[in-house]
Amino acid sequence: MGKKKEFIDFSRLKPGMITADEIDYNGTVLVGKNIILTEQMIEKLKSIYSLDSIQIYNNEKESKELVALEEAENTLKNISESVNFLFSNSQNLKTDTTNEINKYAKTLLNFLKVDNNIFKNIILRGSGEDCIYRHSVNVASLSYLLGKWAGLEENKLHSLVYASILHDFGKTKISKKIINKTKPLTEEEYNIIKEHPVITYNEIKDIPFISHSVLYGVLMHHERCDGSGYPLKLIGNQIHEFAKIIAITDTFDAINSNRIYKKRKKPLEALKIIKEESLSKLDYSLCNIFLRGLESYYIGQKALLSNNSTCKIIKLDLNNIDTPLVFSNNEFIDLTKTNDLSIVKLL
Repeated sequence: MGKKKEFIDFSRLKPGMITADEIDYNGTVLVGKNIILTEQMIEKLKSIYSLDSIQIYNNEKESKELVALEEAENTLKNISESVNFLFSNSQNLKTDTTNEINKYAKTLLNFLKVDNNIFKNIILRGSGEDCIYRHSVNVASLSYLLGKWAGLEENKLHSLVYASILHDFGKTKISKKIINKTKPLTEEEYNIIKEHPVITYNEIKDIPFISHSVLYGVLMHHERCDGSGYPLKLIGNQIHEFAKIIAITDTFDAINSNRIYKKRKKPLEALKIIKEESLSKLDYSLCNIFLRGLESYYIGQKALLSNNSTCKIIKLDLNNIDTPLVFSNNEFIDLTKTNDLSIVKLL
C-alpha cells in the first residue's frame, strides 16, 4: 500500500503535487517531505534550485484530496482567527459584537453546506491546543452536521451554529493561568472553569432579539442527562436540544484534539467514549445519529497500525468501535480478533 514515487522535471511541476523527499539547497531544507506544493513554492524553487527534477508522489487523486483538506484548513483557520480577534477585543458581548459573531456563523454555515472536507479536516486534525477559538469553530461545524442529521430546519441550524461559536466565550474571562495550566486543576480552579457557561449566558441574555435556543444552548452545554453536569444539575428533557447537541460535539472535539495538558486519544477513542457516555450522560438518540453519521468519514480512510504498517478502514462496528475491519498488506484483518494490533493514527 506504499505510495508510488517518481522524479519529475521542474517544467511539469503543478500546485497540489506532494514532495516525496526533502528538497535541500547547500544543506538547508527548502521544502520538507510530504508537503503540498503551491504556486509560490514552485516559483521560489525555480529561482534558486540547481537540480532539474525533484521526487514527488504521483497519485493525482491523493494530491487533490490533500489540497482540498488544506483549503478546508485555511477556511477553519481564518474564521477561528476572526473569532479570536473579536473575542479578545470585546470587554463584553454587546449587540454590535454578537452581530459580528452572527455574520461569522453565516459565513461558516455557507462553507459547511458546500465543503464536506471541513468535517474530514476536523476529524483528522482536531483543534490542537486552541481550546477556545478553533475549538468553538470545530464544535460549531460538527453541531451543524449533527443538527442536520437530526432533521433540524435551516433557521434552527443557523441558531445552533451561532450558539456553538459562543458556547465557550466565558473562558476568555477566566485567568489564562488556569486556562493554560499544564498540571491538574485544583478543586478551586475547576470550580472557576465551571463558571464559563454562566458567564457567557449573563453576557448575552440582555441582547435584543437573541433566541432562547441560543441562550439555553450556551448555558446548558455542560449539563448531563443523569444530572451529573453543571451549572444547574438538570436531567433528561430539562436540557435544551441545542445543549444536548453541543455537549456531544464539544466532547468529541476535546477528546480528538491535543491540549496543553494532554495528548489526543487514539483515532477511534473519541467515538468509543461518545458511545459509552450515551448510556447515561449524553443523549442516547443524538449520539446514535452522530456515530452512524460519522461512520462514513472513517470508512475508506487510511490509517497507521501499531506495527507501523498502513491500512484502510473497511468497516466499523458501533459495538466495537475501536477495533474495525481493516485491509492491510493484501489481507483483511478483523481487529476484534487481534490483541496486539490497533489503529494509532489516521493518515
